[in-house]
Amino acid sequence: MSGVRRLVLAAVLMSATVGATSAELDIAGDYGNEAGCRYAITNDYSEEDMLLLTPRDVGTHVTLCSFVQVYPAEADSQVMVVTCGHEGDETTTLGLMRVQKSPDGVDAYLVFDQDGTMWGKAGRCR
Repeated sequence: MSGVRRLVLAAVLMSATVGATSAELDIAGDYGNEAGCRYAITNDYSEEDMLLLTPRDVGTHVTLCSFVQVYPAEADSQVMVVTCGHEGDETTTLGLMRVQKSPDGVDAYLVFDQDGTMWGKAGRCR
């Protein structure tokens, strides 16, 4: 069993013993790209490039991932165990994600999937 799978399994087992509460990122408010911030106000997710990061979840046009556990990590980042729903699919997936404070000094975060793929840069929604 890989180290990542062990971490996910351990976090899920710890969550089951602690109770079914959601975790929150240590961020102040909602962050997203232009379409994501618009969605936060209107609930219209018709724009395909939407990215919205809130203290409790991260979503795109077709995926919504809720945070189950949040762990501090190096380089101004946080690692989350997530459960994700995907448009057109009735199953829920389990995975890891990482959110890192943007290194360019802007009030923004970079969102990464467990394989290191960047979902995008999320700036502070006004």
